[in-house]
Amino acid sequence: MACDWIKARAPGSVMLFGEHAVLAGEAAMVAALDQYITLTVEKRVDDAIEISSNLYPPYTTHLKELTITEPYTFVLACLMQQKQKITRGLTIRIDSDINPTLGLGSSAAITVALLSALDMLFQIKMDVWLQARDIIRNLQGRGSGMDALASLHGGALYHSPKTEQILTLAPRSDLHLLYCGYKTATATVLQRVQNTFTRAEGVLDSIYHAIGETVQLACQAWQNDDTALLAKCMDIHQGLQQALQVSDQHCDHLRFWLKERVAVEAVKISGSGLGDCLLALGGQWQEISADEITALHPKARYMPLTMSTTGVSLVQ
Repeated sequence: MACDWIKARAPGSVMLFGEHAVLAGEAAMVAALDQYITLTVEKRVDDAIEISSNLYPPYTTHLKELTITEPYTFVLACLMQQKQKITRGLTIRIDSDINPTLGLGSSAAITVALLSALDMLFQIKMDVWLQARDIIRNLQGRGSGMDALASLHGGALYHSPKTEQILTLAPRSDLHLLYCGYKTATATVLQRVQNTFTRAEGVLDSIYHAIGETVQLACQAWQNDDTALLAKCMDIHQGLQQALQVSDQHCDHLRFWLKERVAVEAVKISGSGLGDCLLALGGQWQEISADEITALHPKARYMPLTMSTTGVSLVQ
């Protein structure tokens, strides 16, 4: 049923297993976070596009003048992708409780929320995940779409690109995130990996395949609530990320600190690496002060990994 306004809410996300290798068709695991992007989208009587946010200055353009402009890159990309179906101007209000600098899937959440809103407002009947994945790939050069999948469905998910199999996994409460204090752009990291293995493509393929095998074992451990095996999979996965040379000296230092000071059972990079977040299993976090975290890096930040069991939701 057509409507004149809609509110869409989508969770952020974090990669659990399968970084890098998912781009080569291997399986991966992702979780939706209990942090959200909320978009209020309202049709206008003219062709203006007015975008406002609790994080950035407002921006105004028109349907016939759409172009990719920061900081509303993904919003504008969604509008440009669907511009043939958008018959009126829009007022778009973005409210985010996701810090966009932490690599927690805020761009994918905005994309999924806005595409879902446009789908309802203009009765487009699109496949939101496929359209979101196309936008992410067009803007970033490459992308698995796993973050968009989590924002769409919620929960913890296992996905195999080769078979399109999606498994919903029970949420866990013993996972934690430590933001290392900085993030290298995913496209930059991917290019560095390609450059590193320019004359060793077979080795790179073998690493990707080993990551895929580790993901499958981690999924089984998760389903069986086998924490010891899950921890082993995390450590193996981290070793493979180190083989890709995406774990820098600071990330390695934080990993050793987490094992020694926090007594975590296992820890790996979550994301493309050369910064980003570290995913930790277990640990005595209640004994760690905020000052200890910022002593590691001024912008370092601890976050308990609280999963959202619901994906994008619409209210009209």
